This record gives sequence, structure tokens and C-alpha cells, in this order.
Amino acid sequence: MKRAYADTPEGQVHYRTEGKGEPLILLHKAGLSSEEYTQMLPFLGKKYQAIAVDVLGYGGTDLPSPEPKFEDYVRNLMHFLDAMKIKKMSIAGHLLGSSFAAEIAAAHPEMVRKLIMWDGIFLDEEERKRTQEEYAHEHMELKGDGSHLLEVWKSRGGRPGANLAGVNRSFVEYMKNGLGEGTGASHRALFAYDIGPRLPLIKAPTLVLNSSKRSPLFARAEFIKAAIPNSETKILENASAWDRPEELANVFIEFLQK
Repeated sequence: MKRAYADTPEGQVHYRTEGKGEPLILLHKAGLSSEEYTQMLPFLGKKYQAIAVDVLGYGGTDLPSPEPKFEDYVRNLMHFLDAMKIKKMSIAGHLLGSSFAAEIAAAHPEMVRKLIMWDGIFLDEEERKRTQEEYAHEHMELKGDGSHLLEVWKSRGGRPGANLAGVNRSFVEYMKNGLGEGTGASHRALFAYDIGPRLPLIKAPTLVLNSSKRSPLFARAEFIKAAIPNSETKILENASAWDRPEELANVFIEFLQK
């Protein structure tokens, strides 16, 4: 696996990549980074040039000032693709990343061969307003006794019976993005943007993938599928890029090679 940086007008963008051939861009969820895909990259790299990107404010990619809007995140990703000389690709995103991927597919249909929206997010206007208020000040504050570290640990799922290795990885990535500064900025950008009207503009064949029928996001999947003309849905219970990387990679590959 190769780790490298690409120069963009917003600064250097960190990415991880493995394999050769047709590019497959991978966008992570909020709170993590391209590290989310480290276990999947060896499997995806057998078929594609798999490239996992740290979006603005995550991993090795700095958060610019002033705080970016949704359009700024997407613009930076387009600058990244330009720096990498990528003209045509498939693109997959998880949660936050799925919205960035969908916007790229809507705005640049000539570039996107196929799209995978993993646990795609869609909120109506009332939900977006409520969620914006909830995430208005999302970050942890430094405390002299170090108790903020325990708060972060608990916020990442640290509790009896949890997958501690996974919690620890999430904890480390959260700490990297400035005690949630990067996470807060991206959430505010995401929930201020109405992705709904953009979905019908997507021309690429799309897989709407969900991790659970019990998730609130499952109800959104049918709306997303109905809004995107050439789309299909699939459920992979407890899908995880860390815990079930080969199985999840096979789902990606099966759809991409149809």
C-alpha cells in the first residue's frame, strides 16, 4: 500500500492507494479518514487502482480557514482528481463520503462510471435544521486533568463488550482531526446542504448499500433509490471496512463489474 500527498490549491491532500487499472475513489465517513479503507484496499487493489482520500480536515489533510462549506469539500476533491490526472473513475462513499460522491456524480456525470452510496444520508429541511443546531459546536475541549480523553473514548463507542481495537482506531482518527474540529466542520457543511434535488441528476449506475435494516438510514435508502434513475439497493448486515473488509470489497467489485 502506498501513502502519498497530492498538491491542490487548498493545500496537500493525503491519500492511500493500492493496485493498478481503472481508478476507484473511496471517501470515508465523518470522524475517520482514508484509514477506514486500509483493510479493504488489498482486495480492491486486485481489480482497480483503489484510492482512499482524506477529505479536508481529516487524517493528513488540513482543515482550511475559514471553515469550508459543502461546495468547498467537493471542489477540493475535484482539485485532487485533477492533480492525479483522473478523468474517469468509479466512486464510493460512506455516510458523509457518500454525499460528496453523489454530488460529484451529479455535477460531473461524464467522469463517473459507477457510484456506490454506502449508508447514504438524506434529510428533509426540518431534519437538516434540527441537526445543524445539534452539531453547531461539535468538538471536545481540552481539560487539564485529561478527562476529555475519556469523553472522546466514550463518544467513539468505548464501552464494555465493544470491539476495542476498532474503538481505538476511531479514537486515534478523531484525535487527529483536532478533537472533533474537522468532524464538526464537515457535519455542519453536510447538514446545511440539500442533496435531494441533486440525486435525479446522477446518470451513473448506482448501488445504494445499507449496513442494517434496523438503521434509521434504511428508510432513506428507498428515497435515494427512487430519486436516482439507474440505481439498485442492497443490504449487507453489519457491513464494516475494518471487520469485514473482504466481504464488503466483494460487494463493491460485484457491482462495479456488472
